[in-house]
Amino acid sequence: MTRWWRAYLTSGASAVYLLAYSAYYFHSKLEIAKLVPTILYFAYMGTLSAGFFVLTGTVGFLATLVFVRTIYASLKLD
Repeated sequence: MTRWWRAYLTSGASAVYLLAYSAYYFHSKLEIAKLVPTILYFAYMGTLSAGFFVLTGTVGFLATLVFVRTIYASLKLD
């Protein structure tokens, strides 16, 4: 795995926390007992977490890319 994927996955890992917190919130605060609303809740939260993963992964990757290019652009190798 290259370093670029590591930058994407590390910043995108916050979506795992979002999904875990939504499961905690479901069990502690919500009073949903039926199957269909439960499936809908976790389907929407899974979709939201996947979108959040893509969003934060992209931001982390682009920030890392700009940082690395800025650092290496300041080096002068003669």
